[in-house]
Amino acid sequence: MDSGLPLVSDDDLISLDFTLPGAFDLPPPQPAVPPPPMAAEQPVEAEPVAEEAPPAHLPPVLVEAARLHAAGDDLEAMRRLETAIKRGEALGENPVRVWRALFEVLQILGRRQAFDALALAFARHFELSPPTWNGVAATPHVAHATTGGHAHVQLTGALDARAGAVLKEALKLARPGAVARFDLAGVDAADAAGATLLLRALAALKKAGKEYVIGNPRHLAGIIAPGLEAGKRENESLWLLLLELYQQAFMQNEFEEAAVNYAVSFEKSPPSWEALPSRELSPVPLVGSHGFFLRGQMIGAGPEAFAALAALEGNEIEIDAEPLARIDAGSAQALEQVVAGLVAGGRQVVIRGLSVLNAVFLELQGLARSAGLVERTA
Repeated sequence: MDSGLPLVSDDDLISLDFTLPGAFDLPPPQPAVPPPPMAAEQPVEAEPVAEEAPPAHLPPVLVEAARLHAAGDDLEAMRRLETAIKRGEALGENPVRVWRALFEVLQILGRRQAFDALALAFARHFELSPPTWNGVAATPHVAHATTGGHAHVQLTGALDARAGAVLKEALKLARPGAVARFDLAGVDAADAAGATLLLRALAALKKAGKEYVIGNPRHLAGIIAPGLEAGKRENESLWLLLLELYQQAFMQNEFEEAAVNYAVSFEKSPPSWEALPSRELSPVPLVGSHGFFLRGQMIGAGPEAFAALAALEGNEIEIDAEPLARIDAGSAQALEQVVAGLVAGGRQVVIRGLSVLNAVFLELQGLARSAGLVERTA
């Protein structure tokens, strides 16, 4: 399929070596159904009943990447975007948006080298200034509290002894009744020391009666599992972390196999499989003097999270989405219902500062029918 745009050569993309080896040894993408969201974060009732056909002006790759990002699968979104650019797929009327979406996920995943390579290719290909790397957002191993009181920990790069400080901070931030989230999408390696520290942090949360959820557990499990050999009495902490990751990913068959291998290797009884409850993380957006803010990871947010938005006065309402990292389908639907109600009452609503992926996803969820969607500038 030819978009009329010049195809991007391997030379232009500097071999597009942005991810792990073999990242492009992928089967042809299947456009029919996006992957299901993580069971630990997406309750069944938050699923959309039916989604309309994507707007014709959105290229399929951007639609797929936005859905993957909303479901928490930034790695697959990255690979899909890279593949489309490298293979010269049709990128729609505005191919720059596709490239900008790739910049966004590379930033999220902390892949500075790939980001810089893409920036050079972007400048040559479009003769435009590329987006710049946000050093603050990309700081390895970050812990912060969301507005809902949840601790959010983003681990990036190698999970090793250097993760100790941020895990200590996470334990301080975790509050009773809130859920601590550990996002592993940016981890590209792990050793026994890092596994021990993470396991100790999780054990401390359990002992204190605090809940936690692990984001992208399949990703780290896929990194750890190939390096473990049944029958060898070594890397016990990595085996135990692998079992925890399988548990968090609801991968019971893999868990049972790894548990047997653990027992054989260490002559110990392995942890037992436990059914985990579904959890909702509903950070409360902020209301400022000039409007309403969306921020952080909006996972499973219901109508109550937007009550302050519904109560705003004035004919023109601005929603600042600059701090918004991600919004899932259930949260977007709850937001759409509130916005539609405001518009039905004669108000005008604009959502500003959206990332490309968040803007596309909100459009897919119907927000463009009732609100203006304005993307952030580079």
